[in-house]
Amino acid sequence: MEYDFAESVNNKKWMAHALNTQGLSFKLRGAFKQSLEYYEKSLNIFQEIGFKKGMALSYNNIGNIYRGQGNYEQALEYYDKSLRIDKEIGNKKGMADALNNIGNIYKNQGNYEQSLEYYDKSLNIFKETGDKKGMALSYNNIGTIYQNQGNYEQGLEYYDKSLKIKEELGDKKGMPNTYMNIGIVYAYQGNYEKALEYYEKSLNIQEEIGDKKGMANTYMNIGNIYHIHSNYEQALEYTEKSSKIFEEIDNKYGMAGSYNNMGVIYNDQGNYEQALEYSEKSLKIKQEIGNKQGMANTLDNMGLIYKNQGDYKLALDHYDKSLKMFKEIGDKNGIAMSLNNIGSIYVNQGDYGKALEKSTKALSIAQEIGNIERIKNASNNLWKINKKLGKHSQALEMHELYIEMRDSILSIENKEAIIQQEFKHKYETQAAIDSVDHAKIQAIKEEKIKRQQTELESEKKLRGILFTGIGIISILLLFAINRFLVTRKQKVTIQGQKEIVEEQKQKVEDQKKDITDSIRYAENIQKALLPTEQSIQELFTESFILFQPKDIVSGDFYWMQ
Repeated sequence: MEYDFAESVNNKKWMAHALNTQGLSFKLRGAFKQSLEYYEKSLNIFQEIGFKKGMALSYNNIGNIYRGQGNYEQALEYYDKSLRIDKEIGNKKGMADALNNIGNIYKNQGNYEQSLEYYDKSLNIFKETGDKKGMALSYNNIGTIYQNQGNYEQGLEYYDKSLKIKEELGDKKGMPNTYMNIGIVYAYQGNYEKALEYYEKSLNIQEEIGDKKGMANTYMNIGNIYHIHSNYEQALEYTEKSSKIFEEIDNKYGMAGSYNNMGVIYNDQGNYEQALEYSEKSLKIKQEIGNKQGMANTLDNMGLIYKNQGDYKLALDHYDKSLKMFKEIGDKNGIAMSLNNIGSIYVNQGDYGKALEKSTKALSIAQEIGNIERIKNASNNLWKINKKLGKHSQALEMHELYIEMRDSILSIENKEAIIQQEFKHKYETQAAIDSVDHAKIQAIKEEKIKRQQTELESEKKLRGILFTGIGIISILLLFAINRFLVTRKQKVTIQGQKEIVEEQKQKVEDQKKDITDSIRYAENIQKALLPTEQSIQELFTESFILFQPKDIVSGDFYWMQ
């Protein structure tokens, strides 16, 4: 309608802007091909009338489409065109936007240092021009870099800077995005209660302003928390909520993401047929919209499903396809992940030479980009491989690196829970055995002391009640000799006292039962809160099972930029 009016008055600038608006509408729904058509039409009109600011805007928008499709080289090409024109005409806001978007490309490729460089340039221009909304955007994006590097404290610091500006501006559309990112950091740290708290903050504002896309993203992340806790029913419930909203608003990008996550949940339930069904639905949409990074992630996840089915040939085939795609788009983070997963297949096949080659490459790339999470997973895999090859010094070196990386990404609160989880596993080196045995003894001693204290308290109460009862009965018997005439009254009194004794005794029994039930209930809570070994390793890469490297699942959390 806007375009029709502009055309009716023959205002080509308005026509071009209207086409840009239509392109944005399709982009928000994940319909990248249609969006690209409208952006290119807009660009043609701006070029025809020589409106350079509009040309720069269109180049930037086209770059966004290519980035969304995972076509990073073309995205960079268009962002560079936009940046050159904005510099030429002195459009500082346009320059800052283009620099920020170039930073996004390098981040997606795993080039975190270059990404930070461009984010900083963008931030400086936003500061210079007093663009607080732009500053909040830059702080948010810098926060994602530190998070990806495993530097959670600095990540939270920059998210907090972003949030303060958004709160100051009353930016209700932007605040939920940062709340969600803060929640994701807490989830990565294992502080799930705090993560859910921030997801709820995000969701409340999104519901208030009717941000359906944001709500769908938040539901998906809440589903991930339940998934981590192996609460698959609620995980599916929230992921399906997310999926329905994405379908309602025809957001193909989101639909593909929710289908991907449903596939991951079904995989962890051992329902491999449905896992493959949803993974294939996700892959098909990603192929339609040209989302190469998403395709690579889903192919990697499908490799894991086939691995779980024992079909190592198909698993390897999908991991190889995923690796090839990650290489095409230059995603070093994804390359490291796929290489390590391929290494795990060779471990299962007993081909430790190839396993060593792949996981060593994975470690090298992870160290190059400074991704602590990937270093942790690769070193864990290499520990097992070197042990099998009889390379004990290298095995020890990898084990030490694994411990160092693991400890650097765990929150203080989560370390205690992880230590308890470690007690379930048998260490295969003497030093580790000694450490765990000592911890087990301490835990047993503490449990024994608690149990003894509970039993002593119960016995003390019971003895007190019994002695009181005996004393009362004795006194009543003595009085009965001298008070024969009031025997009936005495009998009533005795019966009443006896009932009191029985009541007190019953209370003691009930207390003992409550204590036992509480212990069992606490045990059930612990089992519910702690992820299963399989889901820890195969889904949530920040958690771990010592000496048992697993594959990594991609595309779980949805960051907001």
